[in-house]
Amino acid sequence: MATYTYVATDLVSGRVLADSLPLTVQSFGMQLNGNGSLSGSLALNELYSVNGPAVAALECRRCVLWVLQDGYPVWAGVVWDWPDMSRQSGTLPISAQTLDSIWSHRLITDTLEYPQVDLFQAFIDLVRYGMSKQSSYIEVGVSPPATRNAAYLALVAATGGVARLVVPSGPAAFSGIPWTASYTYSDLTQVSSTWQDMCASGNLEYAFVPGLDSTGNLAVFLRLAYLQMGRTAAASGYTLTYPGNVLDYGYQRTGSQSSNLVWATAPPNGGPLQWQSQYPHGADLPDLDAGYPLMESTVTWQGSVVRSQAQVDAFADGQVVLRSQAMTLPTINVGGGGHPMLRDIVLGDTTTLMATSPLHPPRSDGSPGLQQQVRVVGWTCYPPGPQQSEYTQLSTSAAIVG
Repeated sequence: MATYTYVATDLVSGRVLADSLPLTVQSFGMQLNGNGSLSGSLALNELYSVNGPAVAALECRRCVLWVLQDGYPVWAGVVWDWPDMSRQSGTLPISAQTLDSIWSHRLITDTLEYPQVDLFQAFIDLVRYGMSKQSSYIEVGVSPPATRNAAYLALVAATGGVARLVVPSGPAAFSGIPWTASYTYSDLTQVSSTWQDMCASGNLEYAFVPGLDSTGNLAVFLRLAYLQMGRTAAASGYTLTYPGNVLDYGYQRTGSQSSNLVWATAPPNGGPLQWQSQYPHGADLPDLDAGYPLMESTVTWQGSVVRSQAQVDAFADGQVVLRSQAMTLPTINVGGGGHPMLRDIVLGDTTTLMATSPLHPPRSDGSPGLQQQVRVVGWTCYPPGPQQSEYTQLSTSAAIVG
C-alpha cells in the first residue's frame, strides 16, 4: 500500500503553506487536455489552534494542493471551493482542479494574431499571456487603452503569476506545425478555450504534470505533443492483466455516440461557400465494409484559418478515428501499491490489456480471450481511507494513432 502526503503552496509566490495536511481524499485524477479534479476533506480538531494553520493553508483560490505518493508528486491543483454544508461531520470538505483550470479565469483582453506560428509556440505564448497580459502577437493599436493601462498591467504582473510552473524550452517548445488564428479583444475569450481549439483543430495534446525540478523542489511541467502524447506499448514498460495486476475491468462500448462517416466543415475564409471534406475522407471504410450500418455526423474546424481542401480532408480523417474506433472505452482498475504506480504512467501511454473473463473467455490455445492495445487517456486514484481500499481506475481508448 502506498503512502500519501498532502502539501499546500501559495499559487502566486510558491511559498510552502503546509508540508503535511491531515486530509482524507476520496479521489483525485488527471485527463489529457485538462479537467482533472480532487475531492477530499480536512479533519477538524476541537482545538482551534490545531485547525487554524491547516484551514488557512487551504484558502480557496490561493492554495495549490499537491499529492505525493511515496514522496513523489503525482497530482497538483488549485483549491477552488469548500462545498461545506454542515458542522455535524467534523470535517471541512474541499474541491480542487488541476492547474490548467487557472486559465479558464484569464481572458484575452487584447487582439492577438498568430499568422503561421508554430503550434507549440502559440500555446506557450497563450500560457504566458494569461499570466502577464504580455505577448509577441498583440496587434499594435487595436487593443483598447483600458487593457494596456499601466496600472492594470502592474496589477496583472503582481497577481497573475503561477509559481512553480515550468514551460517547455529548446526543441520541446516547437512542433514543426504552423498554426493560424486570431482572437479579438471584444470577445473576451477564455485562454483555456483557445487551447481546446488547438486540440480539436490542430491535433495538439497537453497536460500539466507534477514532478520535481532540477533542484528537487515541487514543480508542474507543461507537456505538449502533436498528434499523441505518451509512449508506445514497447516503451511504456507495463502491461495490464486480468486476473493479475488488474482488479477489475469494464469494456464499455458506446455505439450510440459513434460515427463511421464524418463530414468536416470549416469557415469560408473570404469565399462564398464553406469548406467541406470530400468522400472518401472521413469514412471508416473497413467498418462499413464489415457490414456496420452507415452513421454520419459533422465536425467543424475551429480556431485557425483553412487554406486548402487537404486540411479539411485530413481533419475529417482524424476525427473519424476518434468517433468509430474510440467508441470502445475500457475502464481498468489497478490494485493499490502494485505496478504500475502513478509515477510510472504517462498520460497518453499505449499499453497492452490482456484479460480472461466470462465476457472474454480463453482462446483455444489457452491464451487470454482479450488481447488489445489500449491508450491511457486519464486516471483517477482512490487512496486508502476509512471504508475505502486503494486502487487506481484507468480511462482508456482503443484508438491508437500511428
